[in-house]
Amino acid sequence: MDQREILLQNLERAQSKKLNQEAFKLKNQSTKYRSDNIYPTATAECPENVKKNRYKDILPYDHSRVELSLITSDTDSHYINANFIKGVYGPRAYIATQGPLPTTVTDFWRMIWEYEVMIVVMACMEFEMGKKKCERYWAEVGDPSLQCGPFSITCCPASTSLLPQAVRTIHQFHYQNWPDHDIPSSIDPILELIGEVRCYQPDDSIPICIHCSAGCGRTGVVCAIDYTWKLLKDGIVPVNFSIFSLIQEMRTQRPSIVQTKVNAGYWNTTRTETSAPPQEGSQ
Repeated sequence: MDQREILLQNLERAQSKKLNQEAFKLKNQSTKYRSDNIYPTATAECPENVKKNRYKDILPYDHSRVELSLITSDTDSHYINANFIKGVYGPRAYIATQGPLPTTVTDFWRMIWEYEVMIVVMACMEFEMGKKKCERYWAEVGDPSLQCGPFSITCCPASTSLLPQAVRTIHQFHYQNWPDHDIPSSIDPILELIGEVRCYQPDDSIPICIHCSAGCGRTGVVCAIDYTWKLLKDGIVPVNFSIFSLIQEMRTQRPSIVQTKVNAGYWNTTRTETSAPPQEGSQ
């Protein structure tokens, strides 16, 4: 074994050790947040809202949760399991949310409409390992419109021009090859997806909605990759920039962002790949 191979092996061991240490710190941080109630989740714990949470241990912090003020029926409330996540240039660059439940699809569209969201990124499948992970909230090409309360959702060709009373075009980007609690086989498609997303919406003037099933692991990785990509693209990476610190900061806005050590390790790999920002596609 030559000196280069020995050096690479030692470097890999050091990186693995550091990743284990950082994952341990993040786990302890999350435990402390819960035990000391540093970031309360009182609204999510209200009896009328409990059934709106897909997972009982993933509840949006009160201080950063997305509030719904658009009321469309007597049964509507102000609650949805979603949080705003800070971006490079603004406090509401992303909405991180869970995959809608059958009873919260209309709430999801109320949120999209109220906050004028143009881009939705879906990082899970409807079903994974035989379990329902997300209720379908979109219409497929050629299918009848999906009615969600007062909202009629239609999948239209890009060239179609519709002029009813109030129509908005929402672009959904669905990444279909990201296994839960694991990582994709290649990061290139994710970088390409982010390039396409930023082709349609280059700035943070309105939030991009990102969700998986819980709205934490895969959702957090997409937020973080886009955040890092924007720093690189604009040439403003801070000298002391740290992925670990960025995850820590995001975890003060939504619980369990970048949920597993596997996700964190994948993100570390992605950081190297994004040193050359992804090419923006053409519309």
